[in-house]
Amino acid sequence: MDRVTMRPRVYAVGAVVAAVALGVVIGGSGQAVAQDGGKTTFEEIDVQRINVVEPDGKPRLVLSNKVKSPAAVVNGVDLGNAGRRAGMIFYNAEGDEAGGMGVDSSVVDGRQGAGGQLAFDQYKQDQTLILRYAEDQGKRGVGLTVQDRPDTPLSAMFEEYTKIQQMPPGPEQDKAMAELEKKYPSPKRAFFGKNPDKSVGLTLADGKGKPRIVLRVDDEGDPQIQFLNAKGKVTRTIKG
Repeated sequence: MDRVTMRPRVYAVGAVVAAVALGVVIGGSGQAVAQDGGKTTFEEIDVQRINVVEPDGKPRLVLSNKVKSPAAVVNGVDLGNAGRRAGMIFYNAEGDEAGGMGVDSSVVDGRQGAGGQLAFDQYKQDQTLILRYAEDQGKRGVGLTVQDRPDTPLSAMFEEYTKIQQMPPGPEQDKAMAELEKKYPSPKRAFFGKNPDKSVGLTLADGKGKPRIVLRVDDEGDPQIQFLNAKGKVTRTIKG
């Protein structure tokens, strides 16, 4: 159930999107005024949210600050996260959320964190192609992830997920969540990028998410290729 965040202040890009999508300007009274031809030009605007919709009202893109951000919706089911993720949210032709882009940062009790993400969702499901940067206390990771998702729509899984989230924290909840993840597997199949230990590499995994080939170059410049079996045991290593 991953989603993303972004800053609230929008300038030139927001102005163009607003002009084309809304076809209005704000008059001296603060009211929206329609323009001939539905097009106008701004030098700069401040905006909290812009909705780009089809003629029938279905959303195709939302550009929003955190407070005004929409909930994730698939098959008309509200999956939550409203008011939690500033950024740009994409929607498919049916009005389902289909991915998004954003960046955010925080400092909590002196602990610094930051992140950025561009993601595309599998049809009726969650993120399947993810370009992500994450930082926590100076440890940074950045890369491209390819992730399998189950055929079951996210909306159908959400009721089970919600019931587990409402359970008291503890072993029973942990067991139920593990069973849910086993029922609806979402294995990571490939990753290319930089790891928190400053190494860079490519990891290719099988259908269960088990790494089978790992290409890696550490911070000192030493390269190696590892082959692993289904149990995670390294069966062969090639060093440069």
